[in-house]
Amino acid sequence: MEMSAKCDSALQQIEEKRYEQEWIDEGYTDILKYGIAFYKKNCLIKKSV
Repeated sequence: MEMSAKCDSALQQIEEKRYEQEWIDEGYTDILKYGIAFYKKNCLIKKSV
């Protein structure tokens, strides 16, 4: 699987498992979500919009 797809998969997991909910419950409103993939010395980062 290519790195871009891995980042998309990571972002999808964040949404499905609702990792941000704890922070929302604490009152945070600006939450950044990143999907990060590594391969050897390469790295790709995608941010949820």
